[in-house]
Amino acid sequence: DAIIEGTETESVEESKSESEEERTKRFSSLRSIGVDYGLTRTGLAISTGGYRPRPLAILANLNDTSLSTAVVNTFLSERATNIVLGLPLYKNGTASPQSDVTRTFGQHLLKEVRSRCGTNVEVVLWDERYTSKEAASRITAEAMAKNVRIPSASDMSGELDADAACIILEDYYAELGVDAERIQFDNATIAMECKERYKETLEQMENDRKRMMEERERGRNARQEMMERVKREEEEAARSGGDASEVGRKKKKKKKKKKK
Repeated sequence: DAIIEGTETESVEESKSESEEERTKRFSSLRSIGVDYGLTRTGLAISTGGYRPRPLAILANLNDTSLSTAVVNTFLSERATNIVLGLPLYKNGTASPQSDVTRTFGQHLLKEVRSRCGTNVEVVLWDERYTSKEAASRITAEAMAKNVRIPSASDMSGELDADAACIILEDYYAELGVDAERIQFDNATIAMECKERYKETLEQMENDRKRMMEERERGRNARQEMMERVKREEEEAARSGGDASEVGRKKKKKKKKKKK
């Protein structure tokens, strides 16, 4: 897995001091994973610079710990830069029971990110009040345009989650992340534990790198020895007026005689 190193990313609040031009330029280089979290299914999507977000996966029937691991696996394999987690709210913008559940998952996700990717990956919450309805409307409109049966709620459930994750990213980029809420640890002890685990991860990666270098070196040495042996045999064959294969046959005959 890739490892992202660096110092703590600037907070969302601090980034508000950027000019619109600076912010637009920064967002154009982001490669974001969108997460539409659900207790049963979670949709993932990706976008680079806000361009045409596309669905990645539907993760189903995982607890928060396993789900966090799966999300970070996707994040690393896609070489993404940040994660945008949809936050469900009531229509008036106040917190709902699902908001608290999502925030709890956000803590699990942040723990996995900090343990495996360090502190230079931003994980933010983004208002997703209307994403599911928008996703359902799009799926329905697409079915009507193709003159096919409009999917039922159960039929479109999986596709709905992935499309909702796409819409989360669309909105996030359209607003250049203004008003996004950066997730931070509720407990400083957990932050320190993650820092130590990340340090151990880096050390393990360095040990793996050294081991691979040693294996390559042994392989090169073995190839060099083989080439030198072949060269010696060819020289011996040239001196005796034969060839390397003849030398090899003579050696085999000697071995057979010894066996007898």
